[in-house]
Amino acid sequence: MVIEIISASLGLIQGVLVMLNKRSNWLFYIMQMLFLIIFSSINHLYGDIVNNSIYLVMGVVGFILWGKKEKINKITSAKLKEKIIYTLLIALGTLVLFCILRKTDDPLPLLDSFTTISSLIATYYMMKKKIDTWIIWFINDIFYAIEYFILPNQAIYLFILNIIWTVLAVLSYINWKKLMKGD
Repeated sequence: MVIEIISASLGLIQGVLVMLNKRSNWLFYIMQMLFLIIFSSINHLYGDIVNNSIYLVMGVVGFILWGKKEKINKITSAKLKEKIIYTLLIALGTLVLFCILRKTDDPLPLLDSFTTISSLIATYYMMKKKIDTWIIWFINDIFYAIEYFILPNQAIYLFILNIIWTVLAVLSYINWKKLMKGD
């Protein structure tokens, strides 16, 4: 439970910092991933273990990218073709990962697959400062909340965190939209 509380606390701080478009969000993101890897290992959420390990690397890359003074720091929106591609990637990736995870003792292979793949896509778009990240995160956080609520060893703090993140996704979208117009 301590690991879950620390992870949730780090995630809450990170969520507020990214909403405010602060580079330091990535430091809390990296620390949270370390704790989530431990939590996911204990709960046999294999997709999340892989996911959070990749996030660790993405967190470092995000921190580096957000420190550059290039156009990567400008908030933009994905073009229609890109939106179609990321939607298809989420659907196909979920299907492939589900086929793998259902052969394990993962208690929620479909939810774990969807949240794993959509989180990767959302994090990629967060690194690239695409406003679309918040739409993906909004949907993802709803499903993560469901996943943590129905886990056999219910993860109440991570459930609450994902409810808060769902609200923060909306607020982040609104704030980034304002920042986009100001660029």
